[in-house]
Amino acid sequence: MVETSIQLSTSAVATAAGLSESWAWKARDQGVLHAPHFEDAVVALRVYAFVAQIVWPGNRRPRSARQDLELWQSSAVEAAREAVSDPNTTTETALWVLEDSVHLVTSPGQRAAFDLDHLNGRVAFRIPVGLWVAELPEAIAALRTRRRRTTPPSKPAA
Repeated sequence: MVETSIQLSTSAVATAAGLSESWAWKARDQGVLHAPHFEDAVVALRVYAFVAQIVWPGNRRPRSARQDLELWQSSAVEAAREAVSDPNTTTETALWVLEDSVHLVTSPGQRAAFDLDHLNGRVAFRIPVGLWVAELPEAIAALRTRRRRTTPPSKPAA
C-alpha cells in the first residue's frame, strides 16, 4: 500500500507514530527497529507499543521486571510491517492479536470468517493497521514541515 523509500531517524519514526522517543529506544533495544528506518517502522513501532502493554487474563507481569518480546508480540509487529507494503491492505485491514497467534484480516468477509473460526469467546485485540498505514503519507509529510533545531555558529578559536 505504501512504498518504503524514505529513510527516517529513530526520533522521526517515534514522532510519525505519535509516540515518545522512549518507545523507539525500547523497540530498538528489543530488536524491533533496525537502522535504517523506513515508513514500515512507523507502523511497526505503533503495534509494538500496543502489544508490549498487553497482559492476558490470568497472567501476572511485574511492572518493574524487564519484558522480553514473546513470539506472538514479534509476530504482530512483523505482520504490521508487512501490511505496509501489501497491495491488499486497505483502511479496513485489521490485525487481530490473540494470546497464541496473530491474524491479518482485510475484508469484511474475512473478518466474519475469522470471528467464526478463531474468536469463539476468546480474548482478542483488534489493531487498525490499515488505518495506520493510510495515515503514513500525512505523518511523513508532517515530519518535513517540523522546525529543525539550528546549531549556533561555532566561535573561532582564539
